[in-house]
Amino acid sequence: MIVEAFYQNVLPSHIIGPIQEQAKQFRRYERIKQNYLGEAYRTVDVQRVPTGHPIEEHIVKTIVYFNNEFFQYDLSGTFEVQLMRYRPSDGFKWHSDYGLSEHPELDRKLSFSLQLSYPWDYSGAEIDIMDWYHQDHVVSKECGAFVVFDSRVPHRVRPLREGERTAIVAWAHGPKLR
Repeated sequence: MIVEAFYQNVLPSHIIGPIQEQAKQFRRYERIKQNYLGEAYRTVDVQRVPTGHPIEEHIVKTIVYFNNEFFQYDLSGTFEVQLMRYRPSDGFKWHSDYGLSEHPELDRKLSFSLQLSYPWDYSGAEIDIMDWYHQDHVVSKECGAFVVFDSRVPHRVRPLREGERTAIVAWAHGPKLR
C-alpha cells in the first residue's frame, strides 16, 4: 500500500463557522518564542484547546477518519489540540513533529492543521509541506482548508508579513513506529 505524505480538504462554511466562533472565545494565549543556534526558530501565540471541548471533538473525528482511510497507524487515543495565532514576523522554520509527545511512552504520528482566518486578513504565513519525493507544496490559505499528514513529514510556516492568522493544529499519538 502506498501512503501519501499528506491529504488536504476544505470544511464547508456550515462547519467552519461554528468552529471559528468557538475559537474566538479563547483569550489566554501563551507567547512561544524558541531560538536555535541564535536564530528565532518558532514564534507564535498558543492556546491549548481543553479536552472535551467541541472543537477538540470535531478535530479528533477528522484525524481518526483520515487515519482509518489512508494511514492506518496504531493510535493510542490521545490527542493534543491547540489554537495558534500568528502576528507579524511570527512563523516556524522547517521541522517535523514525529516524537515530541507530551506522553513519554508515545510519539506524535499524525499532524493536523486547520485554517481559521480568511486569506485576505493577512499576508505571508503560508504552510509549506514536503512530500515523500522532496517536493514542496503550499497548503491552501482558504478558510476551512485543512491538512492531515504523517508527523515525520517536514513542514514550516513562513513568517507573517501583515495581519493576523489563526489556525488549529493537532497531533495524534501512538506507540513508537516499528
